[in-house]
Amino acid sequence: CARGTPGLHTLGRVSGCRLRRGGRLAPLGGRHRTKVRGCPWLRALLFESLLLLVTFTPFFPAHASMVECVVIGAGLAGLQAARRLKDCGVSVVVIEAGDHLGGRVSQLEGLAPWPLQLGPEFIHGEECNVLKDFIDAQGWEMREYEWPDRYFFGKGVGERRLVVAEDADENDPDVREVHRLFAELPGVPIDRDVTALEWLRDIVQCSDKVLALAQSIYANDFGTSLALMGMQEAVVEQRGWNYGEKYLVLDRSLHRVAEALAKGIDVRLGWKVSEIIRPPDGAPGPVTIRRSTGETMVASRCVVVAAPITALKPNNPGSIAFTPPLPMVKTKAIDRVKVSNSVKVFLAFESSFWPEGLFDVVCAGCFLPEMWILKYPSTENVGRGSGARMASDQGVDPSVPARTKEVVTFFAAGNLADELSRMERKTVVERALDQMDEMFGSDANPRPSRSRLTGSYVADWRNEELVGGAYTYPTLHAFGSREVVAAPDGESVFFAGEATHPGVNPCMQGAMETGLRAAAQVLSAVRPPKSSL
Repeated sequence: CARGTPGLHTLGRVSGCRLRRGGRLAPLGGRHRTKVRGCPWLRALLFESLLLLVTFTPFFPAHASMVECVVIGAGLAGLQAARRLKDCGVSVVVIEAGDHLGGRVSQLEGLAPWPLQLGPEFIHGEECNVLKDFIDAQGWEMREYEWPDRYFFGKGVGERRLVVAEDADENDPDVREVHRLFAELPGVPIDRDVTALEWLRDIVQCSDKVLALAQSIYANDFGTSLALMGMQEAVVEQRGWNYGEKYLVLDRSLHRVAEALAKGIDVRLGWKVSEIIRPPDGAPGPVTIRRSTGETMVASRCVVVAAPITALKPNNPGSIAFTPPLPMVKTKAIDRVKVSNSVKVFLAFESSFWPEGLFDVVCAGCFLPEMWILKYPSTENVGRGSGARMASDQGVDPSVPARTKEVVTFFAAGNLADELSRMERKTVVERALDQMDEMFGSDANPRPSRSRLTGSYVADWRNEELVGGAYTYPTLHAFGSREVVAAPDGESVFFAGEATHPGVNPCMQGAMETGLRAAAQVLSAVRPPKSSL
């Protein structure tokens, strides 16, 4: 094959003549030229080769590098897909628009001696969990927590008390009721979709305190608000969850998971895809991936699109165009599955002023719905060069980490996160400190937070250009859409990522499961089982 022509070696045989290894024909100069004139089968071979060249040139531009499969996105879904394909002998390259491995698994440095997790932090569930299995195989340790650890009932529900979760689960009727409702899902319509707010307020007619608990415990955990959360997909998630209820925390940064998945794989960072050009009508064959800078790469067999679903939606900064366009049924399904925003507020302190051993608090009737306190080894810092965000970007002094002994992380999602996005960072931090004082202040020291504060940082996922939000959530009127998003587009384009999980599971293990599914689909196409005949 001449440079810039189709990869004929991917066709195996042409007119019954096996190509040389590497896909190159025997040289046609010298004495071989006379043989062409007198050899009908060789003339036919050359004719078919030229015909293939004319047919496939649009999909294999000059100066393009080529590999069997290209995975777009170096999040956990894409890395898991690539890991399985490489282990099965498929040549694969991963391209990632961002500057680090892991996608939404990312970390903040420069606020504490240890890194802080900007994205996911907890491993949800101790059973049937592919992420836990992978971590166990590395020989790493995890801490196990019950969630939540405590409840705080704030003045928004007419109280001010911190309660151990075990006591509240047994003795507080509103806490018992909200857990019963989300376990049994009574009254959820089967003939139409409603929001969680409509279900609780209009159908169940629960109390205001139960509504507040539902927002802080369930909707926020789903990454959304009761007013946005669709109950048909929520039912799918609840019935499909088989991972257990423990919260696990890795003994090191989650960045190490991405590194381990990527070991030995060709990953190219800063490779932002602008267009995918594939054969028409879903036919197999070379797929061209065009970079935003104009550079191209060719997958001789297929691509796995494991970018966030926002990259599949038009008019986003990270949008990918498809030529020919994706089928309308798929684009409509992509549009129906929504991504919500989330915001993390990090408050660093020189000492603690809360009960010893406190891990996580769900806050009802407060400004922010949840907070937790964790630490990681300082050896897990990787630096800006490896994609870490630096607290100095928000004006945090370099001396702060040495003075910081504790960090509180507040987490908010959905409509509240959008409200936080519109506020000034200083206002968000001040109100978070007010909430800390409400929760842990005493008569002797009603405002303990500010005198101990060393620094703060507000992470807003809506401002992340390549994602434009946090993760997908049970979306109103999206029932059945994820299966359509996940379906392969013919024999050359496959899809992975948490948005394609049929169980509406946005957790890390859910993303990895979709990577394994996509890899299995690729292997079926690229390495079909041999006939026993």
